[in-house]
Amino acid sequence: MHSSASRSAQGSGRSFRLGLAQRALPGAIGFLSASLVLYVGHFFTDDPMSAGDLAQLLGWSLVGVAVLALTGRRRGVILTEDALVVVNGARRVFPWPGIERLQVRRVLGVSQVVAHLADGRRTTLPAPTSFVDPRFEEKVRELTECWQERRLSPPPAAAPPPAPAP
Repeated sequence: MHSSASRSAQGSGRSFRLGLAQRALPGAIGFLSASLVLYVGHFFTDDPMSAGDLAQLLGWSLVGVAVLALTGRRRGVILTEDALVVVNGARRVFPWPGIERLQVRRVLGVSQVVAHLADGRRTTLPAPTSFVDPRFEEKVRELTECWQERRLSPPPAAAPPPAPAP
């Protein structure tokens, strides 16, 4: 979690983002699984993969995972005074009163937070997620408390425009 003392309407409030391990491990597992399948497939052909070829394949796979993890888009949520901002490639703003409830959902052993909106839509938040995050429960509690404090109050009114000079 990253916190900032100044909170503007644009969203420099508290935020939750995926960590490096959360971004890299799914790709690493996928690349290693694909490499294993490829190796096993080559084992049963007339031209089996050598240990050197396998090491080279795994090395390039790990380089690919590192590049994706380090250069990938930042994903997460920002908690502002008037809205929940979801950053997942694009920024989507959900005013607190428009969120009916927050639910923790478990899929394939990983817990995620789902925001149920007043118009019937749902959106799964990119962060926090329980995947390699020992502070997941604490982050969910903070997110829920923030929503509960703000959901019934309308967003702060904008200051009226200055009167024109006579």
